[in-house]
Amino acid sequence: MSPRGWALATALTGAAVLAVSVTFGLLPEMREAGPCMVRGAVIQFEFARDTTDLTNIFGPADGLCRDLVIAAMDAVNVVDLIAFIPAYVAFCMCAALYLSGGQWGRPLSAAAVASAALAGLADVLETATLLDITRALDDPGDLLASSQLGAWSKFALLAAHALFCAGLCLVAEKRRWILGLTLLAPTLGVAAAASNHIEYSGVMSITFVIAWVALLGFALKDAVRAKDAAA
Repeated sequence: MSPRGWALATALTGAAVLAVSVTFGLLPEMREAGPCMVRGAVIQFEFARDTTDLTNIFGPADGLCRDLVIAAMDAVNVVDLIAFIPAYVAFCMCAALYLSGGQWGRPLSAAAVASAALAGLADVLETATLLDITRALDDPGDLLASSQLGAWSKFALLAAHALFCAGLCLVAEKRRWILGLTLLAPTLGVAAAASNHIEYSGVMSITFVIAWVALLGFALKDAVRAKDAAA
């Protein structure tokens, strides 16, 4: 595929990621559970360590909110498995090849593609486990260890992907300084969340949003510019 083709593929898959992200908030189960959902509930569930964390997210077993929040989390995680994970893995892979000019064999592009694929697998582990946890909130056993492993592995691998992509930006013949520096943000975000996931998980999410929106914007710009040049 041509460099413009990879730029266009990155823009299209990035648009798909954005569309699915918007869909999460529009799910009927999410809207119904609205007042019951604590701030950052979805990502806090990913990082839950014990039954106290689960109670803070879902409410007590006899609470009015528990069933509503369970339904909302399950709906989100089903969409995650079916649509969001495939979309962002495709986006991240396309982005690596867009930034490398379609050169699969470059070490940084190969590492970025591999990181994206492994992040998707880690996310499948995490999300499938979260669907099991909502059926055993009062006694999750070893499930929380599996969901945490999947969650932290996913975010670390996605940060690594962004770091490899930053490298592609900063060592290319035509350097993309702004995009490259922006792609360093997720590494800082994951480090912050690792130090205190309750306080900084939202900050981590913002760093990924900034990095991915920047990738989408640059890819769209290059796709349009290449088309105009060809015309």
